Amino acid sequence: MLMIPLVGLLIGPHLVAPTITIGSVIAAPSRVLFFWPYINWSVICWMLPGSILGAMVGAYIYSQMHPIWLQLLVGIFLMSTLVQYRLGRKQSSFPMRLPYFFFLGVVVAFLSGIIGAIGPVQNPFFINYGVDKENLIATKALNTMVLQATKIMTYLSFGAITMNLASYGVAIGIGGIIGVYLAKHRILRMSTQRFHYYMLALMFICGVFLASRSLTQIAQLRPDIFSDITLLS
Repeated sequence: MLMIPLVGLLIGPHLVAPTITIGSVIAAPSRVLFFWPYINWSVICWMLPGSILGAMVGAYIYSQMHPIWLQLLVGIFLMSTLVQYRLGRKQSSFPMRLPYFFFLGVVVAFLSGIIGAIGPVQNPFFINYGVDKENLIATKALNTMVLQATKIMTYLSFGAITMNLASYGVAIGIGGIIGVYLAKHRILRMSTQRFHYYMLALMFICGVFLASRSLTQIAQLRPDIFSDITLLS
């Protein structure tokens, strides 16, 4: 998700979703391979069907609407996790049951199809269920690999992917593979508490990026909104 603002600056915000998707589908198999023994198959059995459904619908909606307001909501949610977990002092913020992962898969894949990537949004749900560290990375990676492949097929069917976008996506994917290889052993040695701190920091930073990017786009498309707020103040 941290790649979204950079990719948006390089090729334009309207092309972020398919480009990030290509990069993710290339990088995800390496995470699955490196962390295969840690996959939580119970979660996968519930989450994967919802992810496939949500990915198809989200990729279709991508060509029909502007994702600014959804990006803003996702950004606010990610920033709020810092408060939900009381700056890392709280181990869980809400109850999470296994069947809920089906609906989580639908929502996350739907939003991912529109925005491009919202991976950290899933983290609070996994952590609240007790899926941490390498188990979280492995389970998310397998689910991501399938949902991103579904999105690519849907994007292709609507002509949303070009050779130029594919080249950007391949570069992102190769970088992701290298990053996973370098980070694997450090993650395995990391304590659960420190992992939680890193996840909270990542979610907050991604939320700030998404929210600020959305507000900038809103200001460009609807300057009257901010002029009205200025007048009211």
